[in-house]
Amino acid sequence: MSIRVGVIGTGNIGTTHARNLQHAVSGAQVTAVYDFDTQRALDLGAEIGAVAYPSFEAVVDSPEVDAVVIASPDDFHADQTIAALRNGKWVLCEKPLAPTVAEAQRVMDAEIAVGHRRIQMGFMRRFDPGYLQLKAELDSGAAGEALLLHCVHRNPQAPYVQDSAVILSNSVVHEIDINRWLLGEEYADVTIVAGRSTPKVGTGVLDPMLVLFTTESGVLVEVESFTNCQYGYEVRCEVVATEGTIDMGSGSFIESARGGRRGSSIAGIWTDRFGDAYLRQMQSWIDGIEENEVNGPTTWDGYAAAVTAQAAVRALTSRTTEPIRLPARPALYA
Repeated sequence: MSIRVGVIGTGNIGTTHARNLQHAVSGAQVTAVYDFDTQRALDLGAEIGAVAYPSFEAVVDSPEVDAVVIASPDDFHADQTIAALRNGKWVLCEKPLAPTVAEAQRVMDAEIAVGHRRIQMGFMRRFDPGYLQLKAELDSGAAGEALLLHCVHRNPQAPYVQDSAVILSNSVVHEIDINRWLLGEEYADVTIVAGRSTPKVGTGVLDPMLVLFTTESGVLVEVESFTNCQYGYEVRCEVVATEGTIDMGSGSFIESARGGRRGSSIAGIWTDRFGDAYLRQMQSWIDGIEENEVNGPTTWDGYAAAVTAQAAVRALTSRTTEPIRLPARPALYA
């Protein structure tokens, strides 16, 4: 029996999820789609054989929907996720869980009240073969203990990101989560360093930025965030450890030599680089529902990322090092 899925939000990421679920993920069927842009939802529904619903409430209320993908704009994640929970649905919520800590807390409180994990966070990098290999190498201890992480996250352009705080909560949040996962520990503090910005962004927007974290054990994590680099999509991560280094590479796929030059191709957009990770994430989510459990990052991971991102926003304003303080992890997420 297939898990019947409703997709809320049919922009780039929602459409990608819907197509994967309908055509490439076993055990899933998309039965409902919704978007503020009615025509966009109608078009996707016609393409994949799903019904376009008139509201997100109709999706989460529907007896034809077992699980919901939240791929709407960030400000709607908390309310829509809570509504889905209250209607007994499983949820995959795209990052971030919510743009503020208070809203993320509301979601976590709602799930704790249910008494069972039902939300998986859309931190798809945890399913990427490159990151999985990097973590396996680090966990093996062959390179020793981690001392530094150097991370790069570049987008060719992100015209919808015209606010430095949104860059931290919407883009850098990927590094916030993946490095917690790689190192198996939380952050202690964060500092923002910014200089000259690209002319591709508006006045006052800091792009690129260096975001510097220190973990609880003292590992330094350096993140270069550049959302309008123009040349392509590139994600890199290098671990500098006590006995060596582990480098995930440049995100390139093909290296060639011709005409007196040697070079590598670079992904054009995020789906080129992480297409496989998105597919693996969705399969893991559906498999987990069938097993009555969450197989990926939890609401706690989304909450921890929100707390960390908010501390980064404070550091952006204060231009000083800001502490990151998480409460005790609730028993549901132990």
